[in-house]
Amino acid sequence: MEEMPLMKSVVYEALRIEPPVSLQFGRAKRDLIIESHDAAFEVKEGEMLFGFQPFATKDPKIFTQAEEFVADRFMGEGEKMLEHVLWSNGPETEEPTLGNKQCAGKDFVVLVSRLFVVELFLRYDSFEIEVGTSPLGAAVTVTSLRRASF
Repeated sequence: MEEMPLMKSVVYEALRIEPPVSLQFGRAKRDLIIESHDAAFEVKEGEMLFGFQPFATKDPKIFTQAEEFVADRFMGEGEKMLEHVLWSNGPETEEPTLGNKQCAGKDFVVLVSRLFVVELFLRYDSFEIEVGTSPLGAAVTVTSLRRASF
């Protein structure tokens, strides 16, 4: 699967556009300054922080066509953009450690997602879906499947 750049990009794009854990919170362990594109915010030790991942993962100053699913976004030079995919409570380019509180199951989620995409395309020649919204995020309904002919 490591030799399948489009499949890898599709999985990262799915995690970017609809992060499985969109809400995150924690207490500041030390005084720090959080910077955005246009401002800086001083945070004191012990203060509660809250983050809504889609604000970062759909930032139009980082991602062109930020609200659209672009299957090849993370291919070639686009692979450098993975540092801005933050669904796991940290950049996709970093590894989870005890100190950074990044999701310990990050690599497992990516692996299972890749397996799902590969299995879908091995099993079916074509499929059609309808995409909508639900209270929990995106709603995808499979409307047509045609089994693989090989």
